[in-house]
Amino acid sequence: MKHSIKYIWSLALLALMSVSQFALTSCSDSDSAGGQPEITGVRVTDPEKADSLFTKASAGSKIVIIGKNLSNAQYVYINGQSVGVNSTLNTDHSIIVNIPSEINGFQLTAFNKGTADNPYLDEIKVVTSHGTAVYAFKVTAPYPSITRSQCRYPRSAGDILAIYGKNLVDVERAYITSMTPEEIAEAGEIGGTKVDASVETIVMDHHLNNSKTAYETDSELALTIPTLSFDTGSLVLECSAGTVYVPFSLYLQAPTIVEGADGLNTDMPVLGETVTIRGTEFIQVDAIKYGDVTLTPDEFTVAETEDEISFVFTKKPSKEGSDGKLTVVTGGGEASVPFFDYTTLLTDFDDTVVSEDWGGGPKIIKEQADGENPPFTGDGTFVHWLIENEGTQWWGTQVNFIHDWGDDKFYLPDFDVIPADATSDEIYLAMEVYNNNSDYDKVENYAGYLRYMVQTLSGGEIDWNNQYDSPDNWIDYEAGIANFKEKRLADIYGDNPTGKWYRHVMSLSHWSCYAGKTYSEIKDLGLKRIRIMQINPGSNKGTVDFCMDNVRLIYVKKTN
Repeated sequence: MKHSIKYIWSLALLALMSVSQFALTSCSDSDSAGGQPEITGVRVTDPEKADSLFTKASAGSKIVIIGKNLSNAQYVYINGQSVGVNSTLNTDHSIIVNIPSEINGFQLTAFNKGTADNPYLDEIKVVTSHGTAVYAFKVTAPYPSITRSQCRYPRSAGDILAIYGKNLVDVERAYITSMTPEEIAEAGEIGGTKVDASVETIVMDHHLNNSKTAYETDSELALTIPTLSFDTGSLVLECSAGTVYVPFSLYLQAPTIVEGADGLNTDMPVLGETVTIRGTEFIQVDAIKYGDVTLTPDEFTVAETEDEISFVFTKKPSKEGSDGKLTVVTGGGEASVPFFDYTTLLTDFDDTVVSEDWGGGPKIIKEQADGENPPFTGDGTFVHWLIENEGTQWWGTQVNFIHDWGDDKFYLPDFDVIPADATSDEIYLAMEVYNNNSDYDKVENYAGYLRYMVQTLSGGEIDWNNQYDSPDNWIDYEAGIANFKEKRLADIYGDNPTGKWYRHVMSLSHWSCYAGKTYSEIKDLGLKRIRIMQINPGSNKGTVDFCMDNVRLIYVKKTN
C-alpha cells in the first residue's frame, strides 16, 4: 500500500513538472514572438561603424535594422518595395537586408512616387507575425557633383544662376557662404556667413550610364542669387546623398583649367590636330598663348557652356620660343597648363636616330603628310605601320630608336617638369597616333597587337621583363585568341578613335623595370632604347594601318 501511494505521488509530481515546463515554454515562445515590433535605428554592416546609426543609405547597400520584437519578420518594405528577408539573418533585435540597386529594379522616390494604392514613401516597414513597425529612412541617389555654374557678370540679387552637374537630386538646402572652397577644404567644414537661396529643378535626366553598370542623373538647377554682404565665397548644395560646393563670385574671376587628363586632350599635337581645353570661367577669352605663338579670338572657339575651348593646331612654337605651357587669357585673369615642352620629347622622327630594321624584320615606313591621303596633316616626318592582310607574325614590322649614337641614351625631363616623387603610374610614354581604321578591336578574334620594349642604361637590349604586351588572358593560346587588358592604341581614357590624330599613352608602370618606382628612381635607371613591334600570334588575318609621331614622356597627376 505504501508503495502504491508513493507511486501515485510520483506520478502526480511528474505531471505537475510537465505542466510547469509547458507553461514556461509557452511563456518563452510568447516573449520572443510577441510584443509590438519597434525599429530604433539602422546601421551598416561595417564593424568600424557599428555604433553609428543612419537615416539614409544608397541603393545597393547592405543595412542592419535594429529594434525590439523583430523576430518572425514576414516582409520588409523599403520605399514601399518588398526586399528579401533571410530568416537566418533575423533575430528579435535585428534584421540584415540588402537594398536592391536601381539596375536590379529598385525605384528611388526622387524619380518614382509609386501609385495612389502603393505610394513609395521614404521609410522602412517591417511586417512580423505579431505586428508592424515603421521607420523614416531615405534611399539616396548616387553622390552629387557640380560640373559648372553659369550666369552673366556682374551678378546681382535676383539674377538666375544655372547650375549643371550629376545627381543633383533631393536638394535639402542651397546657400552661398563667404568661405572659399580652399578655406572649406582647410577647415574641414563649411562655416562663414551663410545666405540661403531658392533653387528650382530645370532638367533631371535619369538614365543608365555608358558602361551600363549604374544609373546617373544629368542635372540642371536654377538658383536665384540672394542679397549678399560679400563678393566671393562658395555655392553649396546639400543633397540627401551628400554636400557639394564650387567657387562663387559676383564679379568675373580668373579662369581655371581642370587638373589631370581632363584639362587638355593632348600636350604635343601635330599640325591639323584639334586641341581641347576644359575648365571654368572661360569668359571674355582674349587670347591663347603658347611659346612664341598667340591665338586671337577668331582662331579658337569657346563653347556656350564657357567650360571648353577648342582650336585646330596650325601654328607650332619654335624650340627657342617655347616656354612649355599654354595660357588662357580672359578678362578675369590667366590660367596655364603644360604644353609643347620640347624637353619631354624623345623623338619626332625628324632629326633623331631611328633604326627601323634593328635586329631584322620588316621595315617601318617613314613619311610626310601630302594633304591628299591619310593622315592628311602632320609635322615633318612620322612613321607609318602599314601591314595589309597580316597573318601569324611573331617578329613583325617595328621601329627601334635611340636619341644619339654617341651618348646612346635619352635625356629625360628635369624635376621641374616631372616631379621627383611622381609615381610610375603617373608618368606615361605618349605619342600622337593617327589610326586609319586598323583592325585592332574591330575584326573578331584578330589577335594582332603592339609589343613595347624599353632598355634601361644598364639593361640588356633583349630583356623580356622590360616589355609590355597588351593581351591579358588567352582564350585559346594555340589559336592565338586572347582577351586584351586595354584597347590597342588606347588614349588615356581607354579609347582608340579612328580617322584623326590623338594622344596614345602607355603608363611606365607597365614595364617591370619602372613599376613601383618614383621618377627620381626612373631617371637614375635611365632610358637607352625603345622598340615598338607589331605581333600577331593568331591565325586570323587583319590589316594594321596607323601613323605615329612626337614620342615623349608626360606627367599626368592622379586626381582621385
